[in-house]
Amino acid sequence: MPSDATQDEARRIARDAFLVFEHKEGSKMVDEKDIPTIVRSMGINPTGSQIEKLMEQLKGTQTEDTALVPLDRFEQVVSAFALSNKNDLIRDDYHKLVRAFRALDPEKKGYIDAELFGSLMSARGEAFSTQETGTMLSCAAEAASGKVYYEDYAYKLATNGRKV
Repeated sequence: MPSDATQDEARRIARDAFLVFEHKEGSKMVDEKDIPTIVRSMGINPTGSQIEKLMEQLKGTQTEDTALVPLDRFEQVVSAFALSNKNDLIRDDYHKLVRAFRALDPEKKGYIDAELFGSLMSARGEAFSTQETGTMLSCAAEAASGKVYYEDYAYKLATNGRKV
């Protein structure tokens, strides 16, 4: 999400991301378990505790015990959350990511073993779940070699497919 996004732009970005993950086409509902992925697909990078707070806000005054979140609620809550926290949600740039990866590559090979990387991501800091680790490695690691070429992966993370 652009750092100078307006409320209308933030709502449009939230709506577009939401519709990609729509539970059933035309339902204007998403499964709450998809919320972290949807939010990250918007180009922002919340922590686990920020996601928990966001989930609480999304459930808000909901009286039904349902795992589905409606579009209007998502749009309202997520756009407000993104705008009010925009300085805390910005993704790291390519150079910062490469420096972090190089700290895990003392031999300067240009890659990290996928198994090691996965175990680090699921055990340190804000640990990834098994599913999150698997999803990340499916994008990060080269299937044939089992290696994460971190300069390429840092580029993917920093740009999210956007032109730089």
